[in-house]
Amino acid sequence: MEILNRTGIILSRRRPYIDWANSFDDGGPRFDPAEHSPNVYLVNEVRDPGNVPQALRRWWREIFEEELSAWMRDPNDWPEHLTQSLFLQWFEVEIVEIVSDLGTEPILDP
Repeated sequence: MEILNRTGIILSRRRPYIDWANSFDDGGPRFDPAEHSPNVYLVNEVRDPGNVPQALRRWWREIFEEELSAWMRDPNDWPEHLTQSLFLQWFEVEIVEIVSDLGTEPILDP
């Protein structure tokens, strides 16, 4: 087992994200939270994982855009002003300080 030099950000969608995803009347699928597990993002090590806003300072926008584009690719369909405060309203965030790799296959580098 190897400990990775990464911090894990576990992201669960809150009601505002779910409501936004289900606000489109385009004949597409509905967002059902029961069918979607949290996402995990690995980022460079964070020195103070107990301070979520500080830990997210560098990564919140990239993660927010990734989550929005996973549902609606066109940025015109996204909220007009993406802020860290809005991000924290839309997502429950848990910071994981120690990330261990139990896999036997090499990690792929795209």
